[in-house]
Amino acid sequence: MSTTRILTAIVVLACLGLCAGLSAAQDDSGASKVYVKMTTTQGDIILQLDRDKAPITVDNFLQYVDDGFYDGTIFHRVISTFMIQGGGFEPGLTKKETRAPIKNEWDNGLINLRGTIAMARTNIPDSATSQFFINVVDNQRLSAPQRDGTGYCVFGKVLGSMDAVDGIRRQPVTNQVGTDGNNYQNVPVEEQIIQSVERIDASEISDLVAAETKREEMLEMAQTDAKGAAMKLLETKGVATSDARETDSGLVIIDAEAGDGSEAQQTDTVTVHYSGWLPNGTMFDSSHRRSSPATFSLQGVIKGWTEGVSGMKPGGKRYLIIPPDLGYGDRGSPPLIPPGSYLVFEVDLLSIN
Repeated sequence: MSTTRILTAIVVLACLGLCAGLSAAQDDSGASKVYVKMTTTQGDIILQLDRDKAPITVDNFLQYVDDGFYDGTIFHRVISTFMIQGGGFEPGLTKKETRAPIKNEWDNGLINLRGTIAMARTNIPDSATSQFFINVVDNQRLSAPQRDGTGYCVFGKVLGSMDAVDGIRRQPVTNQVGTDGNNYQNVPVEEQIIQSVERIDASEISDLVAAETKREEMLEMAQTDAKGAAMKLLETKGVATSDARETDSGLVIIDAEAGDGSEAQQTDTVTVHYSGWLPNGTMFDSSHRRSSPATFSLQGVIKGWTEGVSGMKPGGKRYLIIPPDLGYGDRGSPPLIPPGSYLVFEVDLLSIN
């Protein structure tokens, strides 16, 4: 083969490699959802990042990922009733140098709920760099304007595993002086290390992606058929919706356990355990989660509860799908319950007082 033909072949191959590389980069940059695996002391955390809602923030985070910036850093601030924060310090509380801060994309429709990832910042709105936090409880207030006029930008969510996140949140903490001489609070006694962070393809976590896709379909369904979405939600929780009955008011009742004794009347005061969801699966309240039952008069609650709990016997379990006019109506109950919402409840009647 002549020298000219060899050189031509090399140029062609190089061009093909370069073009392939550019194509891959373009495909990734256009992806609305990007997936990342964060390997920590407590196990792997799989993140889905939402480039559609927070393009600047996601690309900033991915640049730090691609640069290996997060590898070997720690979760330096852990508050078990709030969030876990990392991405800015190495072991020993040595602060890392970062790139320039980015614009705060806080008003993007994503809410600081349990399992979401958001950017940490100072009280200056556009001050986020590399540090992030994962919400371990619902923190909707962070999505509302703070004193500086802006909230905290959510840019993704944990697909799996919250067990690793909760393993970090349960760590005992202390105060510690960093290498910069500053005193830091809520530092884990045993360092919680982010061993590595890397992009992964959706095909590597197909089961998690499929489950999230199904959940998003339920969200979309909730926008167009809230009652149907509420029934679907209960089905995913193993509730036999074929046993549902609808009253003249439009309330849907499903009795899971009958209970014993006298039936609750609409004039009674009762003690219950309960959990409440929107049809899209978002939990807005739960005495089960708080491990603290609630006592109230059935005349002092929303109409759906007055009608739905009456007729229950102590020890009984009932599921309720409450239409808006029997719930909070057009006013809703901001910020947790939007106007015109159907409500889904699981109710355990503990006693009639």
